[in-house]
Amino acid sequence: MVHNRETKILKGLFFIVSFYLVVEHFSAVKNMLVTCYDAIASLVYGIVIAFVVNLLVVKLEKYMTKGIFENQIIKRTISMVAAFLILAGAVTIVCFSVIPGIRDSVRQIAGKAPQAVETITIFLEKNFGVSEDIIESVKKIRIDEELVNSMFGLMKNQSFVDAVKASGNMVGNFFSAFAKLFIGLFFSFYILAKKESISAFMHKLIEVYLPKHIGKGLEDFGKIVYDTYASFISGQCVDSIILGILVMLVMGILRLPYPVLIGVIISVTNLIPVAGALFGGSIGVVLLIMESPVKALTFLILFLILQQIDNRLIYPHIVGNAIGIPSILIFAAIIIGGKIGGVLGMFLGIPFTAVLYTMLVMDMEKRRQGKSDSEQS
Repeated sequence: MVHNRETKILKGLFFIVSFYLVVEHFSAVKNMLVTCYDAIASLVYGIVIAFVVNLLVVKLEKYMTKGIFENQIIKRTISMVAAFLILAGAVTIVCFSVIPGIRDSVRQIAGKAPQAVETITIFLEKNFGVSEDIIESVKKIRIDEELVNSMFGLMKNQSFVDAVKASGNMVGNFFSAFAKLFIGLFFSFYILAKKESISAFMHKLIEVYLPKHIGKGLEDFGKIVYDTYASFISGQCVDSIILGILVMLVMGILRLPYPVLIGVIISVTNLIPVAGALFGGSIGVVLLIMESPVKALTFLILFLILQQIDNRLIYPHIVGNAIGIPSILIFAAIIIGGKIGGVLGMFLGIPFTAVLYTMLVMDMEKRRQGKSDSEQS
């Protein structure tokens, strides 16, 4: 008993001293963590790529059951190559079909923005008494067309070398990121090819070096994390793509301006459940107000109808109960995740909250069952 108490005291002192050193030398600790991350960035990229590609690999392998696919090596190789080709094709379509449309829409907005701003400021001056100095300052605001051209320079009919030269001092960062991504791709190939062996090795490590109850809890936690993130990311991405395409098609049929730009905005923002699509729709309304209030109102009605169709018919079948947490926790995850990691933090914070919520519910159920058993005995 005395030995256990001394051990607990030593552990507590070690934690307090460690926490003090981290707080006291926070800058040094932060720099060390950044250096460590730079060293393993390629491996992190590889893990992320492998996770995303594995979602497709698992789906493809479900249909590979007969003939040559009975050989696991052939089956895995073909599924991996097919998954990478599908993703590469999707990126190619986005780069050469969607982005040029976005560039043209941004150019149109840039040309009409000064007139729209002037109309709005005059309205504010007449109806709300806004200062003339503010009005004159706002009127001087112009969107530089050269900036728009440089933003989408890669999508114009110019060589890759010209695009790199136009990027200026971003060349070094670009090639550094490209090198890490390239190494990460090879690492992801290895992870996908050997994922069963890696999983078995990790299981042995946990079994040998950790107590049985801790090891089982860690493996259960890992399974919940993987299942939650896999279901959420795959379902949310598919649903967002479908909603974005629907918006583009209907806007094109009704001949509303900027269908590609607004469709992409809604598709991207819809990755964040509950609040994301509403934010994207609001941006679409603001953009169309510069064209015509009637067109903006038409779009708003159209968007609300499509969102209801998505929420009631499409989303439940694709995503289902992948999140499985109350709406208040989703909003909390969006706010906290956005504060920590921006848009990516909002997106990844929701399944993370779902994991914590699932673990809490499981622990509560376990404790409740324990109390019930003890009361019956």
